[in-house]
Amino acid sequence: METYRVEELRAELSQLLRKQSEVLQSRTFGGATDTELLEYEIRQEIIHEICDQLAHSVEA
Repeated sequence: METYRVEELRAELSQLLRKQSEVLQSRTFGGATDTELLEYEIRQEIIHEICDQLAHSVEA
């Protein structure tokens, strides 16, 4: 995988993880909506996919 693509994936991963953290904080204080929790689950799947891509880029 090309270096710029790896950097793009890392940047996207960082942004997604930041959003996940925000939802978890909101949930801790009882402020997370059902929509936010659904989006959290969707982002979790995307995070796993990105991690898989990054792991395979290291193997190549």
